[in-house]
Amino acid sequence: MSIPPHASPSPAPAIPETMTAVTSRCYGDTDVLAIETLPTPTAGPGMLLVQVLGSSANALDWRLLSGTPLFVRLVMGLRKPKRLTPGADVAGRVVAVGDGVTGFAIGDAVFGEANGGAFAEYAAVTAKHFVTLPPGIDFVAAGATPVAALTALQGLRTKGALQAGDRVLINGAAGGVGTFAVQLARILGASDITAVCSGRNTDQSLALGATRVVDYETEDYIEVGGQYDVVFDLMGNRTADELRTILAPGARFVGVSGPMANRWVGPVFHLMRMARAFRKSDVTFHQFTAAPTPDDLSYLADLLASGELVPAIERVVGLDGVVGAIDQIASSHGRGKVAIVPGGQPLSHLVTEDDARAPAL
Repeated sequence: MSIPPHASPSPAPAIPETMTAVTSRCYGDTDVLAIETLPTPTAGPGMLLVQVLGSSANALDWRLLSGTPLFVRLVMGLRKPKRLTPGADVAGRVVAVGDGVTGFAIGDAVFGEANGGAFAEYAAVTAKHFVTLPPGIDFVAAGATPVAALTALQGLRTKGALQAGDRVLINGAAGGVGTFAVQLARILGASDITAVCSGRNTDQSLALGATRVVDYETEDYIEVGGQYDVVFDLMGNRTADELRTILAPGARFVGVSGPMANRWVGPVFHLMRMARAFRKSDVTFHQFTAAPTPDDLSYLADLLASGELVPAIERVVGLDGVVGAIDQIASSHGRGKVAIVPGGQPLSHLVTEDDARAPAL
């Protein structure tokens, strides 16, 4: 199957009455996932119906699937998920436009973050969380970008206030968010980028723009030392006292997550302790959840179009590869992104470390 990079808007195909989708009818591990035939959704007010041509798995999908920490069920559904089909990353073509939506037309190539439903052939999405794509972007690359790249961008630029010449450390540099963070730190002008990851991912991190790699399996980045203006922490495995030794005066510490030992609230207590510990220092503490803003999505789309930002895609799979993709994330040993092409068959193509571009299928 071949999905070329898009060019200009094209007529939308007839919308089928049913579609193939991954479903999750209860909380649990990936063994609760199934592939079913479902009615194709419709574009309600403020919505777009998108034919999904590219998607990818994220840690967000694993957390919502497992329903952990348990407090997320207050929003997602107490006994079972409110959203039948998981998945947030969507890239594809608009096939229907809901009432009240402006700025989009049938045939437009778009990408953004869906409120569930991405692991399917069609997804009804909130229009304000999507933007049109410039010509020439591969849908697979676009589908591997939204959630992880938004987290990296807003962590470094919005919360970390990264400026040209800053020294940056990224703890957890080999996963989906980390691989985007290394590239964005370079794009934003960081003078020194230290990537903390396993030794097998050293070449990948250096190719993406890291100036130094610390192999956490053989080295302790605290003991290695250095002074950093921004620490972007995706792991949450160090204390504030340990981190103070590598934080420069006026540094910004951005924590995305932390230990999940508490099944009720997950990393919340850890992040609260970190915030309290930094309160009386000149280091600022930032914790956040990324949001799909049009300005940030457009910025990322332009970087994709220029080739400055390239998703580090390990492999591309069909819907029957979703289980393996989420299992890999749950293992905490992810390597870049696993891209998902809902309408295609599983593919064995691997992206080599010296060719970080998404494969053209």
